[in-house]
Amino acid sequence: MKQRCLCVLVVSSLFGLQAMKADEIKVNVNENDTIKTYNIDEVVVTSSTKETNDLRLLPGSVSIISPQAISGRQIDALKDISSFVPNLYMPDYGSKMTSAIYIRGIGARSSGQSIGLYVDNVPYLDKSTFDFELNDIQRMEVLRGPQGTLYGRNAMGGIVNIYTLSPLNYQGTKLSLSGGNYGAFKAKGAHYRKLSDNVGISLSGYYDRNDGFFVNEYSDTRADKEESAGGRFKLDWLIKPNLKAQYTFNYDYVNQRAFPYGLYDKATGMVAPIRINDPSSYERNMLNNSLYLEWKTDNILLSSTTAYQYLKDDMKMDQDYTEKSVFTLNQKQKQYAWSEEVAIRSNHKKNYQWSFGAYGFYNSLNTDGPVIFKEDGLKDILQDAFDKMIGNNPNAPKLTVYGDDKNQIYFPGYFKTPTFGFAAFHQSTYNNLFVDGLSITAGIRLDYEKAKLDYDSAVDSMKIGVSMMGRPLGTYPMEAHLKDKTSQDFLQVLPKVSLRYQCSPGTFTYVSVAKGYKTGGYNVQMFGDLVQEYAKYDLMKKFMPAEAEKNKPSDVESVASYKPEHSWNYELGVRSELIKNRLNVELTLFYMDIQDIQLTTFAENGSGRMITNGGKADSYGVEVSLRSLIAEGLTADLNYGFTRATFRDYLAIDRESKLEVNYKDNFVPYTPRHTVSLGLQYTKLLRNCWLDQFTVSAQCAGAGKIFWTEKNDISQDFYAVLNAKAGVRKGAVNLNVWSRNITNTDYQAFYFESFNNSFIQKGKPFQIGAEVAVTF
Repeated sequence: MKQRCLCVLVVSSLFGLQAMKADEIKVNVNENDTIKTYNIDEVVVTSSTKETNDLRLLPGSVSIISPQAISGRQIDALKDISSFVPNLYMPDYGSKMTSAIYIRGIGARSSGQSIGLYVDNVPYLDKSTFDFELNDIQRMEVLRGPQGTLYGRNAMGGIVNIYTLSPLNYQGTKLSLSGGNYGAFKAKGAHYRKLSDNVGISLSGYYDRNDGFFVNEYSDTRADKEESAGGRFKLDWLIKPNLKAQYTFNYDYVNQRAFPYGLYDKATGMVAPIRINDPSSYERNMLNNSLYLEWKTDNILLSSTTAYQYLKDDMKMDQDYTEKSVFTLNQKQKQYAWSEEVAIRSNHKKNYQWSFGAYGFYNSLNTDGPVIFKEDGLKDILQDAFDKMIGNNPNAPKLTVYGDDKNQIYFPGYFKTPTFGFAAFHQSTYNNLFVDGLSITAGIRLDYEKAKLDYDSAVDSMKIGVSMMGRPLGTYPMEAHLKDKTSQDFLQVLPKVSLRYQCSPGTFTYVSVAKGYKTGGYNVQMFGDLVQEYAKYDLMKKFMPAEAEKNKPSDVESVASYKPEHSWNYELGVRSELIKNRLNVELTLFYMDIQDIQLTTFAENGSGRMITNGGKADSYGVEVSLRSLIAEGLTADLNYGFTRATFRDYLAIDRESKLEVNYKDNFVPYTPRHTVSLGLQYTKLLRNCWLDQFTVSAQCAGAGKIFWTEKNDISQDFYAVLNAKAGVRKGAVNLNVWSRNITNTDYQAFYFESFNNSFIQKGKPFQIGAEVAVTF
C-alpha cells in the first residue's frame, strides 16, 4: 500500500466543513486505484474572482452543492436543485425553454429572469438557456438574496454559480450508461488528460433520451418525448506560475415534444386527458465558448472573462391546447451574445480586502413569431368578438370573418430586441473592525442598460364580409400593420452593506442590507393580440366611427414595454458548527420590500403572454439548513424554507367581471410557501469482501402551498416526492439502481388560464432504472 496526500480547502457553509491543511488528510489506497475512488470525507475547492470575503465566512445565505450531493440526489439539471436549496423553486414543466425559477417569492415565468446563472464565470443572459445537462460539475453555489453589487442586472433573487472540473486538477476517463422505464436512456463519457505539467485538456459528451411521461390521446403518442445531446471541450494552460488561461467550448442540442397540458375543471378539480391536435415541440441549439485569463501575485488577483453565446431555437405550440383548430404559434429565435468582465481584487492576508471591476455585454435577440388563427379560432374567437362589438344595435351591419383558402388568418411578427449594457463595481471588506471578529463589507455598482425593440407585425389574409338586413354589401380586407422602433434606458445604483461578527472559529452572525434590481424590457408574444385590436379599430372607423373612438386601442409602447422591478432586502443570519465535526447549522431571516413587481399575464384575446408591473409586494421568511455526521459513513441533511410573499398594493382588471380589483394581501402566485428536503447518505467500505464499497442515499423533497393566480382561487397543496439511489463499487466499476418519485405522488407542476379555460401539467410519475459507470 502507498500513502497519497490530497491538498484541499474545505468549505464551511451549508455543509459546515472546516479548513484543513494538506498533511491532515492521508488516505491508504491500492496502487491501481485512482483519485476517483478515494473514500474520504468530501471536500470542495472554492475560489472567487471578485468576492472580498472567504466563501466560508460570506455574510449571506449560501448553499454549496458538492459532486457527492449532485450524484446522490440525482441532480442532472438545474431544475433538480429545487427544495434542496431553501426557498428555491424551479418547476419542471412545458419545455426546456420555460425555465422559471423563484427564490424567496420573486421570479419570472416568461421573459427576463430574477436569478442569475454563471457557468465557469460566464453569465447566461436569458433563462431560456438555463435548462441543460449538468456534466462533470466540480461544485454548485447558490447565493440567495440580491447579488447586484458584484453581479448586476437580474440578480435580484440570487445567483447560481456552476464550476466544471479542470484537467489540471483531475485526470482520467469516465464512462457511464443508464436506462429506465419510460424509455429512459443516457450515455456519458469524459476524458481528462495532462499534455504536460502545465497544459491539460478535457473532452466530454452525452446523449440523453426518454419516450415521454404523458400520452396525447388525440394522436395516441407521447406528448413530451425528448432527446438531447452535447459536449464540452476545455483547455487549461498554466502559462507561468502566476498566469493561467482557460478556454471552454460547450454545445447542447435538444429536441422534444412539449407542453403536455390538460384541461382543468375548477368545479371538480379533475384534469382531462391531453388532447392536442396541432404540433407542439421545442428544438434548441446552444453554443457557448469563453476565454478566462488570470494573473495572480502575492498582493492582487487580476482576471478577465470573455464569452460568446449563440442560441437558435424553434418552438411550435398549439396555443389552445385542445383538439380544436383554434390558433397556433411558431416562434423561432436567434440570439448572439457577447460579454466581457475584468475584475481585480486583493490577494493578501491583511484586514482590508478590496475588489474593483467593469462589465459589458451585448445581446442581440431576433424573433420570428407568427400566430395563425385556424377555422375554429375564426368562429369561436374572432367572429364572437365582432358579434359582441356590434351588440344589440339593429342598425349596425353584420360582420363575418373570412380567412384564406384554408380558412386561416396569419399574424406575422418579426422582432429585433438588441440590448447592451455597462457596469462598474467596487466592494470593500474590513476585518477585525474595532474588535477581533467584527467585519464590515460595503459595495456599490453603477449599472446602465439600453433595450431596443424593432417590430414589424401585421394581419395577413383576413377579410370581413359586410351585410345589412340580410343583403351583402361587399367584402373588405381587414388590414393593420404595426412597424416601428422604440427604446428605453435603465440606470441603477445598487448598494450593499453587511456586518459580520465571528465569535468563534466555527460560528458567526451577520446582518445585511442590499438593493435588488430586475431590468425592464419588451413583450413580443402579445403582438398578435395587439394587431387584432388595431385591425378591428380600423374596420369600426369605416362603419361605426363614433363607436370606434370609444374602443381605441392602447398605444404600442404602453402595452409592449414593462418597467424594472426593484427591491430592498434585509437579512439576518447565523452559521455555526454546533458540534465539532458532527453538526452544522445555518439560520437566516429575511424581509424583502418589492416595488413594481413583474407578473406574467395573458393578452386580452388570449393569444400571447405579456409581462406587466403589479404594484408593491412584501416577502419575508426563514431558512434553516442542517448537516450532521450521525456515524461513520452516515450523513444527514435537512433544508427548510418558509416564504410569505403577498401583494401590498396591486390594482388589476378581473378577466371575468371586467372590474378593477385590488389584490392586496393576496399571495404572489407561483411561489411555494414551504420548501423542505431531508436527505440521508450512507457509504460503507467493505473489508474482506469481493466488493469494495456500498453506497445508498435517499431524499424526500416537498413544496407548497402554491397559488396559481393573483386571485388565489386555484392552488396546489403541499406535496412531497421521494427519491433514492443505491450502488456498489468493485475497483473502477460502479453499479447503481436509482428511482424518482417512489410514492408516485400526484401533483400539479404548472397551471395557467387561456380563453377562459384552465390548464394543468402534472408532475412526473414514478421512475426507476439502473446505471453502470467505469472510471479509470
